Amino acid sequence: MRHIGFYFELALFALCSFALLVAEEGSKQAKRVCLSSRYKGDFSCGESGGLRFYYDSTTQHCQPFLYSGCGGNDNRFESAAKCREACSDVTAPAGAPDESGHGLVLPVPKCEGGVRAGIDSSGNVLSCDACPSGYSCANDQCCPSKDHACNLDYDTGKYATAGSHTPRYFYSKNVNNCLLFTYYGALGNANNFETYKECVNFCSTPKKE
Repeated sequence: MRHIGFYFELALFALCSFALLVAEEGSKQAKRVCLSSRYKGDFSCGESGGLRFYYDSTTQHCQPFLYSGCGGNDNRFESAAKCREACSDVTAPAGAPDESGHGLVLPVPKCEGGVRAGIDSSGNVLSCDACPSGYSCANDQCCPSKDHACNLDYDTGKYATAGSHTPRYFYSKNVNNCLLFTYYGALGNANNFETYKECVNFCSTPKKE
């Protein structure tokens, strides 16, 4: 009987150890998924995409994005609730280097309609003699056209030393509406509006009767 008890305890220990290993591996897999970058995929397979959610480890919140329908990675969930369920306990490693930082926030002036004026890769406002394609000079600054700004994919920008993660709005031509995203405080592109109203007024196309 003592031998039976010994083997039972040994089997129980092995079973518990295996369960712990499975749980640990599952936790590692969840962390790998949730720390993956947002990736919207592509259109190569012909499948339709739509609104999905990804876990943003910087803000530690699930954020919406538009999935193209093909490819991508596993940091893509059908709903915010499923995203939170999978990633709520995941955080970025402490002390992880931030290679995308930009430094101090430089203010970006607005053009007519609330759209942002053009800036260079350092965040400095462009002068009219340096306006790139899709921009024209207005009130001594480079202002983007509607066609240019509203067809850009949204850009979360770079992490700013003295900035904050700010809710902003971008226009999605797929749904002809403006959606919320998190802006990290510096750089980014012209499809970046401070309010939903500014975004809709500048970009949306009126529905035909």
